[in-house]
Amino acid sequence: MEDEELIKSALKSKFYQNKLRGLTLENWEDIPLTTKQDLRECKAEDLMGVDFDEISTYHETSGTTGTPTPSWYSFNDSDQEAQVVINSDLKLCSKDLLLNRFPFALAVPSFILFWACQKVKAGHIAVSKASSITPHARVIEIIERTNPTIIAMLPSEAEIIGEAAYQKGIDLPTKNLRALLLAGDLISDARKKHLETLWGVPVFCLFGSTETGGLFMTCKNGHYHINHPKVKIEAVDSNYNSLGTNKKGYCVLSSAREGMPLLKYFNHDIIEVKDNIKCNCGDNSPILIHYGRDDSLINIKDKHFTFEDVQSLIYSMPLVPFLWRIHIYENCIVFEYQASKKCSNISFTEKDISKYLSDRLTVPVVAKQVELIPKDSLINKPGYSKFSYMIKHKNNLEGDLI
Repeated sequence: MEDEELIKSALKSKFYQNKLRGLTLENWEDIPLTTKQDLRECKAEDLMGVDFDEISTYHETSGTTGTPTPSWYSFNDSDQEAQVVINSDLKLCSKDLLLNRFPFALAVPSFILFWACQKVKAGHIAVSKASSITPHARVIEIIERTNPTIIAMLPSEAEIIGEAAYQKGIDLPTKNLRALLLAGDLISDARKKHLETLWGVPVFCLFGSTETGGLFMTCKNGHYHINHPKVKIEAVDSNYNSLGTNKKGYCVLSSAREGMPLLKYFNHDIIEVKDNIKCNCGDNSPILIHYGRDDSLINIKDKHFTFEDVQSLIYSMPLVPFLWRIHIYENCIVFEYQASKKCSNISFTEKDISKYLSDRLTVPVVAKQVELIPKDSLINKPGYSKFSYMIKHKNNLEGDLI
């Protein structure tokens, strides 16, 4: 999208009218960055780029890294968000039944998928991760009852539910399943391939955030083509100077989304914009490579890694755990993992994993097998009921009360 159009869109919000007042906007490089702190500190309604009666939904970030960031979507935005999914190689259509595991509490991916299903008249099943009504064991039951063609969820949920299915003796892929749609976390090529092997179907990924909306879906070859009609992506260095293409840097994003336009938004992602890539999917747009966030950069003993570096190694191991966590210390990494029961016959010990990761990262790594999620929670359903306003007893009430 042309810079002039992005600026024009931004100036429809009170936030940018105030932020850009008195500035010369003819030179793109002179326009100041928008930060998460900017969005957190201003009034939520000042971020709107349309009148209130044109707003469809309101969302917020989880707030795990600070004060939640607001985000507004207009009715036109909901159509645009849906088109990101509909126009992708996923080829969502009226013959599909999509099981939506994304949480509906303030997060946006669940809504994007619901909007897309509504537009193409695909079936939709909401099994929100954030709800105690739908624990993993019940999700497995619903999958078996309904046979969805597409399951949409966080990549960690794909790993957990895949393990739960195995422990319940359910073969993957389940009947009618043709694809997974994943979002909400870094998905390296190695992780994508692992999940495709685990589930037996292609994996498609949605890149975006609560503030920006859904931006790009991976093509059939797993590439994020930068083809959104209302978005501009730039990689910048630590001094915020543009790096152009084919260099790793910080992501600066501009969007003409009606509900909440963004101008040169510094979102803390580490990216690279690759051009001159010939992809046989037919899209010749530049490709975005996502390496994680700047707060997940790892520095140990003069060695520097992105989260993508570490993730790629973990999902390339002879034994890939279904859950894992790394602890970063000044002198080493502690790798906690929970092995899949499917891998019980694979001899790859804590010592083997420590050596595998240490040799490749060239820093000390200590592997520890632990229980990161209770095993029973994978196959059992905790009790759930609504608040009861009436309790019936089969005996008489005795005593002074009557």
